[in-house]
Amino acid sequence: MAHRSWIDRWHRAALALFALLCVDSAAAQLAGTPPGVLRNHAAAPSRSVSARLPPHPAAVAVAQRLPPVEPVAGALPGSPPAAGPQLAAAPAGAESREGTPAETVSYQPVLDPNQPGNLDQRLDPNSTLSDDSSLQGPILDPNQAGNLDLRLNALERRLQSAGGTKKDELPLIRLSGFMQLDEGLFSQSQLSKSNLGDIQNGVGFRRTRLQAIGKLTEFTGYTIEMDFASAGRPSFMDVWGEQNEIPFFGTVRIGQFRQPGTMDSWTSVRHLEFLERSLPFGALDPFRRVGIMAYAMSEDERWMWAYSVYATGLTFGNDNYSTLGDTRAGTEIGDSGGVSFASRLTHLLYYDELTQGRYLLHVGGGYSYSQIGGSGTSGTFAKTFNSRPIPEFFVGDPAGGLVTSAGTPAVVDSGRFVADSFNFWHTELASNYGSAHFQTEFMCTSVNQLNGPAVFYPGAYFQCGYFLTGESCLYLKQAGVLDYNVVPYTDFFGLGRRRGFGGWGAWEVAFRWSWVDLSGGNILPANQLSNTAGPPPSPNPGVVNETTVALNWWWNRFTRVQFNWIRSMPNYASSGIAPFDIFGGRFQIEF
Repeated sequence: MAHRSWIDRWHRAALALFALLCVDSAAAQLAGTPPGVLRNHAAAPSRSVSARLPPHPAAVAVAQRLPPVEPVAGALPGSPPAAGPQLAAAPAGAESREGTPAETVSYQPVLDPNQPGNLDQRLDPNSTLSDDSSLQGPILDPNQAGNLDLRLNALERRLQSAGGTKKDELPLIRLSGFMQLDEGLFSQSQLSKSNLGDIQNGVGFRRTRLQAIGKLTEFTGYTIEMDFASAGRPSFMDVWGEQNEIPFFGTVRIGQFRQPGTMDSWTSVRHLEFLERSLPFGALDPFRRVGIMAYAMSEDERWMWAYSVYATGLTFGNDNYSTLGDTRAGTEIGDSGGVSFASRLTHLLYYDELTQGRYLLHVGGGYSYSQIGGSGTSGTFAKTFNSRPIPEFFVGDPAGGLVTSAGTPAVVDSGRFVADSFNFWHTELASNYGSAHFQTEFMCTSVNQLNGPAVFYPGAYFQCGYFLTGESCLYLKQAGVLDYNVVPYTDFFGLGRRRGFGGWGAWEVAFRWSWVDLSGGNILPANQLSNTAGPPPSPNPGVVNETTVALNWWWNRFTRVQFNWIRSMPNYASSGIAPFDIFGGRFQIEF
């Protein structure tokens, strides 16, 4: 009898537990939250729930006996009270995926998300983005070689699980983007002011980009990225289409993109360890151009190679044929525009598969040959070479020509001189060792000036960092780069006004030394076309050393704050050493 009594007790307990689960499940379905996370809802736009599986009839019957959900406390003054979820009939003829009449959950009122405090109330807690497995890791820049498929595969799988077919899935489109808000304070010596002018402190958006990425077919991808932080009109950044699985070539990309160059240039600007790429990159690497590129990776994923052919001609908005930097108009024109070639090869000497690259050793190098577009030896359209790097930080008007009155000026200037072509070489070395990492590159450009000797411009940098909170930076095999982005072990967030913090995010300290020599003492006077008194003057040749100390703080995988102290020490051929300091900061979000 005692044995039977225990059975009856367990039986009654099981029935009670089942009843509670039915109530919780039904209430959660009505409130739009997963079972076990029942909560009052703030006002939000109406949302159809017909795509979700209907609750069990028995659970609905129990839930109909529940009291209505209480209004949300703390509604904005003057706004109607936030109503709980109300079950309303769908329009006539509407059906769910299973063929049953559709149901609609309506929330009132609709709140302006720009009003302080309304964003959390406006955002839909049932967004399907929370089911996207791709959001569990760091965001990948689709412009990096090989990353487009990685970002879209999760979206394809999600559509398939929702009942879509291959025909329904393609073509696909997804929105991505980021913004970088920078602030800079400058401290100059008197000699620096006399050479560069009084550099003004400032705050502004360094980059604000929106990007559409997607796949047209299983083998054809594309991206269209525009930058809205430049003056005048949106600027073309990475705009290309590509076809993968091509025999011999691998993946072929056509459009405007970062040409195969340095490790620094192929590191995404979203995920830089410092506020800007290195000084020698800005002085020597051709960077983004319109062209065609093929890239691939070996079967053992240890080798990566890329090569391209691109155009070098007149860029709208410049006063001469541009050979370095971005072609932000996405256009190269001229009867005798240059045709150029770029290549890059990398190899993993060691890669720890178990930790997915937490320990690795990388080597690589590349070569580029660029014909310079233009015609004649004088005037606006003459074939010329000019290098004018910024001091690893910029705030101001990007269309201002790197003069002091428009913001951060060029720290050194080779001057504009007549040349036919140039050759560019670089070597690279990088390593991950747990939470520590480093990378370094040596670069050299040989410019073939008209009727004179070659002009050599060397440069190099070394950078290293350490994650204080234990994370490590990523390594992207198909791009052959360290990707300075992490998913913090714990996100940074607060528990309320009087409850402290729940996590501190990820923290990193980093250091970089950069050097470039643009003294160019063997330029023939007849070939030097620029002659501006300044400040800053052009030409303004010299050797520049810069050191940067950085502190990086990731709030989460979407948000980071960066602080840089940059010590720039240019040694000008005309006036000597003219040091100055930059204290820069950045707030960045991406999606």
